[in-house]
Amino acid sequence: MKKIIALAVATAISAPAMADLTIGGSARYQIDNGAGVDTSASTNRVLVSVSGSTTAESGLFVSAGATLQIAADDAANNATTDGDNNIVVGNPMANVALGYTETAGVYSNGADQFKVGPAAQSRVLGRHSDTVVLNVTAVEGLTAQVAGYLTDDSTRVVLGYDFGGVSVAVGMDQASDAAKAAGSEDALQLKVATSVAGAGVTLSYADQDDTDSQFVNLGVTYMGVGVNYQTSEVGAADSVDSLYGSYSLANAGGLEGLTVTVGAGSSDNVDSNYGVRLDYAF
Repeated sequence: MKKIIALAVATAISAPAMADLTIGGSARYQIDNGAGVDTSASTNRVLVSVSGSTTAESGLFVSAGATLQIAADDAANNATTDGDNNIVVGNPMANVALGYTETAGVYSNGADQFKVGPAAQSRVLGRHSDTVVLNVTAVEGLTAQVAGYLTDDSTRVVLGYDFGGVSVAVGMDQASDAAKAAGSEDALQLKVATSVAGAGVTLSYADQDDTDSQFVNLGVTYMGVGVNYQTSEVGAADSVDSLYGSYSLANAGGLEGLTVTVGAGSSDNVDSNYGVRLDYAF
């Protein structure tokens, strides 16, 4: 995504301010073996994003943006939102996002596009038009986020701290009765990330109270290669082990913005999945 337009906006009732408008997008095409289906499967979609922001001399800013996903298959063409669609007001140390906003993630699935097997609930609060998210970074190394709904008393609190080479994050979710009726749960997520000999290492844990489910994920990334091992216990079911990985080549063939990814994944009692993905950002 590239900034292609910068406009100076002045009005008769305020001092001139600089407004930045960014327009960009991305395209994706993936083909895989359909995770055990007799014939291969393919998916494709295009994202178009528009965002803008204005910053005052005091550091106060306002920004807004939206992303439209255009997906196509043999049955229908569909256009839906994909990503945040909100307005953010504040400064770099504290700001509030209002509207269709995704809360901060903690549990890490890694590069999971070819993963098969159970998935952890990474957050209770999904994107809704009545979401309110407070972000605070006033203390160096510490990040804090508190999120909730205007029409529901579900809450999510995420805290993160960088110890200088080792980062730790915790996410705590409290779902309302209405949210639980819709499938959400009280949840706890933990993550520790560091770098060892140039490789990124991430260990994640998730506990979903209502279904008595636990997930542990260990991920390693190095020079475009990502490998993840996950073990999970969902309710009274037997534990399930999953292994998946991928290799991504950025600017493939010398083409800026083109990324080619090949990967595969396997899991207990589930057919393996493998394929290739093309991503192009413009």
